[in-house]
Amino acid sequence: MNPVIDIPQEAPFTNCKLGREPYAKVLTDIVRTNGDGFVLAIDNKWGAGKTTFVSMWSKMLQNEGFQTLYFNAWENDFENNPFVAITAELKLLIGEEKSESFKNVIQTGYKLFKKSIPALLKHQYKKHVGEDFDDTTGDLIKDSTDALFDAFESEVNEYLERKTNIRKFHQDLENYISQNSNSKPIVFIIDELDRCRPDYAVSVLENVKHLFSVKGIVFVLSIDKEQLGHAICGAYGSDNIDSNEYMRRFIDIEYSLPEPPVKNYIDYLIEACKLNDFFELELRKNIRELQRERTEFIDYSIFLIDLKKPTLRQQEKLFAHVGIVFRSFVSKAFIIPELLMFLVYIKLFHKDFYQRISKRELTHQELIDECFEVLNVNLTKDGLNNYRISIEAMLVCYYNHYLEHDKRIKLSLINDTEELFISSKFDKSVGQTSFKHYITAEKNNYHRSDIPIDYLLKKIDLLDPLQDM
Repeated sequence: MNPVIDIPQEAPFTNCKLGREPYAKVLTDIVRTNGDGFVLAIDNKWGAGKTTFVSMWSKMLQNEGFQTLYFNAWENDFENNPFVAITAELKLLIGEEKSESFKNVIQTGYKLFKKSIPALLKHQYKKHVGEDFDDTTGDLIKDSTDALFDAFESEVNEYLERKTNIRKFHQDLENYISQNSNSKPIVFIIDELDRCRPDYAVSVLENVKHLFSVKGIVFVLSIDKEQLGHAICGAYGSDNIDSNEYMRRFIDIEYSLPEPPVKNYIDYLIEACKLNDFFELELRKNIRELQRERTEFIDYSIFLIDLKKPTLRQQEKLFAHVGIVFRSFVSKAFIIPELLMFLVYIKLFHKDFYQRISKRELTHQELIDECFEVLNVNLTKDGLNNYRISIEAMLVCYYNHYLEHDKRIKLSLINDTEELFISSKFDKSVGQTSFKHYITAEKNNYHRSDIPIDYLLKKIDLLDPLQDM
């Protein structure tokens, strides 16, 4: 489940929960003061909310008198030549009733495009007849197409004419833009470029820079630069390509959207995934032992997300799964929110650990050691060890009840003076004081202390039926 965000035209950032409107205003000022045209890259990891941002920003630009175009490169990479797709999007700018003014662009563009027609026919032929395509067949197609189009007498003349056509195309395109842009640059947004097949992604970059980079057009590339770099290396068949240097040829300005405050986005996801519907059930609010569970759930969620730094899309997936799990509990059930969130977290990001818990393959110490490997990041942050140690203690308690009887340890014997034969790597205090404290607190929580961990595992694995809350 990806929460669908309504983007009203009159106030596009009304439903933005990430506080990104100020960044859109900064970018709008950049576009406004650089009307001669440039290429801007918005570089963030996949799943960071770039598509939502550029959709909101596009409407903000329109409200300020800019004309915008949106092109999803990934949805269009079935095209063999992006020149056609980009040209078609520009034609849509003014609508069919004014298409006469676009004829010069089309005519000059055809002269640039026609050289690739034999290659395109070859590509289409292969699609229909399969891979049994030899050079002889290709030569036959080329010969047949030569009769349809004017052949140039020499490579030199072809080169010179192409240069002339490119200059003419730039001129015709600039004239078209100036006549239809209301004295403001047109903002052409290209999204999902890093998800395209490598040859198409590179072709889009080449077309944007060499053919469409004219006065009056601002291109915005919404990309994950690292992934696009991999595509570039793939297109050229070599990992030795300096993809950063290559992209520098095409991108004039780089911009990255700052990470939103973790709590802000968690609050949004809790609402979007309808978790509050469960927390705020009247029956739950009247049970004293359940009144802190929402606060505990949020606190541990912030801790885990701040630890892993998952993308916004990964966070959506995490909370969407939790939302489904909540619906499998009866109204007054104990959900152990801190442990529940941790288990869903490791199911998504540390699946082997989750599976070993589910299969009861770990000793108590192995359980704690695996937990250490998951949580052993950002150790310099103050105040985080209590979260880590309490998660370890909860795991030990509820996993212990899940084991066969002869493999359990007697947690009831643990006290402040007894030496534990299991130890927390996070608790550096003498005698593992904090670790013992959390285990003692959990086993004394009689409302839930005897629950085995598979009570949660079955619900996380969606093995229990959903309830009517």
